[in-house]
This record gives sequence, C-alpha cells and structure tokens, in this order.
Amino acid sequence: TGGIMNLELLNPFENEFPEVIEDCLEDGYACTCACNRRGTLLAVGCHDGRCVIWDFDTRGIARVLMGHIRPVSSVSWSRNGRKLLSSSTDCTVKLWDVLSTNVDFTVHFESPILLAQIHPRDNTKCIVVPMMENAVLVSLLTGEKRNLPVPAKPVEKKPKTSKTVTPNFSAACFNKLGDRIYTGDAKGVITIIDTNTLEIIRTIKVSGGAAIKSIQFSKNGKYFLTNSTDRIIRSWDAETSSMLREFQDVINKMQWKQCFFSCDSDYIIGGSAQKAEHNIYIWNRLYGQLLKILEGPKEGIMDLMWHPVRPIIASISTSGVVYIWATNYTENWSAFPPDFTELQENVEYIEREDEFDIIDEDESLVKKKENDEDEIVDIVTVDKIAAYSSEEEDELWFIPTAPERDNHYGISDPSALDQPTDETAMLLGTAGGGHSSHSGSRLANGERDVTSGSGALKSEPMADMDDEEEELTAAGGHHHHSSSSSSTTAYQRNNGRTSAMVDEEELQQQQQQQHNRHHHRQQQPHQQQDQEQEEEQEEYEDTYEPTSTTTTTTTTWNNNNNNNNSNN
Repeated sequence: TGGIMNLELLNPFENEFPEVIEDCLEDGYACTCACNRRGTLLAVGCHDGRCVIWDFDTRGIARVLMGHIRPVSSVSWSRNGRKLLSSSTDCTVKLWDVLSTNVDFTVHFESPILLAQIHPRDNTKCIVVPMMENAVLVSLLTGEKRNLPVPAKPVEKKPKTSKTVTPNFSAACFNKLGDRIYTGDAKGVITIIDTNTLEIIRTIKVSGGAAIKSIQFSKNGKYFLTNSTDRIIRSWDAETSSMLREFQDVINKMQWKQCFFSCDSDYIIGGSAQKAEHNIYIWNRLYGQLLKILEGPKEGIMDLMWHPVRPIIASISTSGVVYIWATNYTENWSAFPPDFTELQENVEYIEREDEFDIIDEDESLVKKKENDEDEIVDIVTVDKIAAYSSEEEDELWFIPTAPERDNHYGISDPSALDQPTDETAMLLGTAGGGHSSHSGSRLANGERDVTSGSGALKSEPMADMDDEEEELTAAGGHHHHSSSSSSTTAYQRNNGRTSAMVDEEELQQQQQQQHNRHHHRQQQPHQQQDQEQEEEQEEYEDTYEPTSTTTTTTTTWNNNNNNNNSNN
C-alpha cells in the first residue's frame, strides 16, 4: 500500500522515466504482460499456458490461473480488476475470475489467437483477433460472435478464384470509453468502427501501406500509437484522426517489437526487435526528441508496458524473465527537515538571541495541553486519491490471502464442532447409553473404574485414600445418577450442541474428581518405585556380607540414630 499512499507525494520535477533495472520476476517462461488499472497487480502470460498474477508492491505471486494448454498470447484486465481475459495459441479465449481463479467463460476458435481485449467499460464484451480469421466482437455471456466490418476494396481486374481468403486483421483495440474499435490490417489501413452498430465510421490510410502490427491508446484517451512494419512508430490524434509525429531509429533502422505511452502520456517508449539487444527507446511525445536508450541484458524483447501510475517499465526478455525498470533515486537529506541546509564547507554558526532562553513552564504546559486535546478521527470515510481520475465502488486493488481459520477449540474443521468429543460425551453420559452403573474393572493401581457404564470420569480407589476424598467421590456418585439422564436429554434436545449443557457445580465436582484421580495415579508409581528399591537393597545385603569396617560404621550409625530417637 505504500506505493498508492505516496502517489500524491511524488516529486513532479524529477526524472519521470526509468533508468535502471530495479528487480526481475521469474516464474516460468513469460510471453506477455499487462497491469490492472491501478498498477497494483501484474498479469503475466507464460509459455506453458499459465497466467501468473504478481503483487506489484510486494513482488510476490498472488494467484496462478491454469487452463490453457499452449502459450498465452495476450492478457487483458477488466475495469474493476476482478476479471482477466486471456488468449492463447490453443484457439481459446478464457474469462477468469481473479479471486476464485475459476473460468467464467471460454470461447473456441478454429485458429490460434493473436490478441484479445476486454471492453474497458463492460465485462461482457471483448474483441478477438484470430490468426486466420476475421476479427470479431464476442459476447462473454452467450458466446455470440459478430464479425467486424472490413473496408471496401477497389475492384480488381484479375479473375476471381474459387477460393476466397478472408482478410486478416493484424491489430485491434478499444478506445478509452469503449464506444469505438480501432483495427489495423496488412495493407496499412486503420478502420474506426462503432461498437454498438458495427458500422465503419472512418478509414485512415497509413503512408507507405506497411502492415500495422499493434495499436495502443494513451491513458487519457486523446492519442494512440501505431507500430508498422516500415520501422516507424506513429502517434495520432484520436479526435481528429490526424498523424502527429513519427518515431524511429534513423541510424539503425530497426523494427519495433512493441510501443507504449507513459502514464502521463508525455513520453513514448519503443522496444527494439533485435534478437541480441534489450534496448528501450524513450522519446518526448510533444517534440519527438530521443531522451534516453535503456540498455538491458543481451537478450531480445518479447513484450513491453509502462506502469499506469508510476514511472516504471516492465519488459519481457526472450529468456522469459520480466525486468522491472525504475527511476534511480538519489538521497537528498536536505529534503527531510524544513530548516536543514546542505553545506559544501564548514561555516561558523551564529547563535540566535533567544535560541537557548528558558521558556516559562506554565506557558509550555498550556501549549502541551492544547496540543494533547483529543480530536475525533474519522476512520470510516475513505478519501479519494487525487492521482486517480475516477474510482470504481467494487474495484479490486489487492488480492487478499485466505489463511486457515482455527476456532478456540483448536479444530480446523468447523463441522467437527457439531459432533461431541469423547470427553464431552463421557461427561454427558452418552458414551455408554446415558445410564449409570457402578460395575467396572480394577485398575492396576488398586482403583475400580466405573466409567464403562455411565461414562462419568470418576473412579473409586480401594485403598490409600483419605476420608474426604471418599466422601467427595460418593457425593459425585450421587450427583451422577441425576445429571446423566438430564444432560443426555438436553444434549439430544439441542441436536448435538455441547455448550452450556452441564451445570457449573456438577462440572466443577467432576473436574475435582479428575484432578484427585490424576494426583493419586501420579503418587502410585512413586510409591511402587520406592518399594522396589528397598526390596533390591535387602536382596543385595542378604547376598553379599559386609566387611568389618562397614559393619562397625553401620552399627555406629544405627546407635546414633537410636539415641537421637530416644532424645526426641
């Protein structure tokens, strides 16, 4: 939560683009990635068909979605962050529930899927671009597929063949509100389509006619980017559909794997498509100036994205590792105390006139009392974060963990509370049918167990027991006849609930009986052990005759003991 709480404290005058690799995320072979709307969760599609959701603040795995059997080609978040749409080369598109990791809906196609994007305002719609089929608008409730219209082609003089080839859309994207769909094809034509009526609003011809590989919108929805095969990234005005600038590497003339806007739409980044280079180019959107080239490891780039809130870039290398690029912060201690100044050399300090004056105690106490007055703190109202333009009521920011709950009985399974334990059943007189009986078996220490018939935890010792203990046991026995039947009836009437079924006095008496029985059992082994030691000592003395010195010493010791006893 620290990243969200400090959004308003970010320094607006520092470098607003990343510079160094801060961390890397490794779990499987990553292919594509996408952040949720708030940038708190990062979804990574893997080559083995899994979708791994990372907590962006803790950099830990929050959920793993398993359902695809081939590499994941794209991932897309819903507006509230509770749904995730994934497409794969296994010809399926799946809508996931992020919290439960269940698949809500699956759409099948006849060819591998290039990309899929969920509607930015409606979780029940998405656009899908298959590899060998026309792009479609899919309903995630009924599975209905509506083909996106294709711009009319000029009449060709060549004779038509019997085999008709459907045009392949290479890119498609919703605008910010979701009321327009922007598609790009292999002829360099951008088609703007109305989402509701599926009618073509406008077509734009890119100069050169190069195929369009991807279309990306800015966060504010005012601009969009196109990445073409002619090695040029173009920025467009979404309202007027006019091209603003072109971005390219004039010297190397390289292809671009992916392009993206910064969170504030002031910068544009492009990932190099070179196999042995992990270079990220950063341009100023307004002036087109190349600001910096981020050089990573000697690996190619698979995918690229800019964090939606903070100056952070996530890039995926051809080795399947997600690299996190962040700003190189420098410590400036003068920014912490308001009156602290950083000195380049020693300066003689001049004391103020009232700096070390003694303050009147009464005035200090009054000020302290005024400062210590209780203030009512509102902990219920949630203030909106000014860094966000809008908020959803049911928005998922973080994925909570679900630890195993244990009750105060120490039972992990709550259903076990409905069944009485053995000790409780014995207390209630239900273990042996609920009837009292004094018949039992003799214990090894001379006690007679009477729990076989009634279930009450008490025993009647046959010897070595005080009169008070015998009276207490007898009293407990009299109570047992009346409490067993009443407790059993109460237990049956309350359908197995074990709380508050035995009176407190009866329960205390039974606990006292248990304590006495346990104490008596603990004493018996010690007494038996002492007897065995005395018997062994007598056998030893009878077997071996002591020497004269030992006999004299023993006789003297016995005489002294006799004298002491007589004096006493």
